[in-house]
Formats: sequence, C-alpha cells, structure tokens
Amino acid sequence: MKNNILAAALSAILPGVGQLYNHQWLKGMGFLTAVLVISASMRRRMILEEPSLIAMLVVVTLFAIAIWSVVDAYRSSAPPTHSSARTKGHA
Repeated sequence: MKNNILAAALSAILPGVGQLYNHQWLKGMGFLTAVLVISASMRRRMILEEPSLIAMLVVVTLFAIAIWSVVDAYRSSAPPTHSSARTKGHA
C-alpha cells in the first residue's frame, strides 16, 4: 500500500512525482511535462518581456496544475473504500 501523505508531498515538490510514486506512469509524465513546458516558456517570456496579464494567467495555471497534482496523488494512493461492494448487496 502506498503512503498517501508521501505521494502528496512528492507532488507538492514537483507535480507528477507523486503519480510516478503511485506507479501511474502516464499521468505522472503528463503532469511533469505540462509543468516543465509551461515553466520553460514562461521563463523565456519573463526574460524577454515585461510581466503581463498573460504571465499572471500562466502562473495561476501552474499553481492550479500543482494543486491538482497534489490532490490527485493523495487520492490515488489512498486505500480503496468498500462502499461499492456494500451498495451491491455484498458485505
């Protein structure tokens, strides 16, 4: 069983790493790639131009992806609930 706190902490450090810890390879690489590509393009834009509304939107987007990654890593590593078995009449 995976540690959900550790998975969330890993994703807080670098989005996607918690998913990789949970053996969700494609999802982890998706989060990681998205953050790295957006960050790289943002860094280049910030060096070449003045910060703008677009820059703020990109920062908000990166923050949203990071939060999504942490929550997803936490939920994905949590032990499954048995509520689905109870609703079908199985005890």
